[in-house]
Amino acid sequence: MVDYTNKRKNKLKNEVKAYALLGFPMGWWTLFFVVAFFSALFFSFTNVSLKKLATGAEIKFTLDNYKRIFCPDFAKFDGDLWDSMGVTVVWTVVMTLGNNLMGLVCAFLINSLKKGKRFFLALLFWPSLVSGVVGSDVTKMVFGSDNNSLANKIVMFFGGQPVQWLTDEQLALMSLMIMPFFLGFCTKMLIYYSSIISIPESYKEAAMLDTSSKWKIFTRVTLPLMKNAVMLNLILSIIDGFKILGPMQLITKGGYGTTSVMLYIYNTAFEDGLFGRSCAYAMVLFVIIIVFTLVQRKLSGKEVVSVE
Repeated sequence: MVDYTNKRKNKLKNEVKAYALLGFPMGWWTLFFVVAFFSALFFSFTNVSLKKLATGAEIKFTLDNYKRIFCPDFAKFDGDLWDSMGVTVVWTVVMTLGNNLMGLVCAFLINSLKKGKRFFLALLFWPSLVSGVVGSDVTKMVFGSDNNSLANKIVMFFGGQPVQWLTDEQLALMSLMIMPFFLGFCTKMLIYYSSIISIPESYKEAAMLDTSSKWKIFTRVTLPLMKNAVMLNLILSIIDGFKILGPMQLITKGGYGTTSVMLYIYNTAFEDGLFGRSCAYAMVLFVIIIVFTLVQRKLSGKEVVSVE
């Protein structure tokens, strides 16, 4: 009886410690997500702006913010928002396909090595440690419009004329995508690599009894067992794509057809001072990301829980 009582006391103490340790991150999450989310939802139905807050003008409830988004016949319909959404969709599709394909290929190539796996993992993961500011400076240095930029030196070496990479509306978005396309696969590669090494060799050996085709083994055995990793990377890629802000803000400042929806929301809030309108735009973006995530999970079917 005494041992049972002591066990209950120890279990209670452990639970209290666990809840105490979870209290800080939960409080932080509540403040900066839950409170912020419902505050933004509330303000999205108002005409609150920086000017009204400064002058003490009356703040009214209105549906105009959402009419600007969904009603083309509305006099103040905001077509620029949907233009920025189109830019964001292009960025998201290109980065999702490119980063995941490169991450998957690199993960398989590293796994096929007999020696040096850790070295190449560390080497290829290194670009993810570079800050967005540094990456933007490198992009400007490589694709600058002057004759001294690396890209223009290569073009002139082959007899071409200098190209306005970042100031031409037909080239600006593509130029911004080149560096993240080739260097944004690092985290995806690690997730794919972890999934690959978790697959028992006995599965591959059993498949080799039926076929010697590595492609068939990959498509029928390896890839299905990596389903959870693929889904995780796709969802993270879509979320990251819709949240993209840094390259457009730091390099082109949203000009030349490179305004992403996040940059448009940021400019609406902090440059135009229209907080209510920007909150409505942010709510729509939030719903779009949730819908994409749910549809993707639905299309993926049942998850693979374990390979054992």
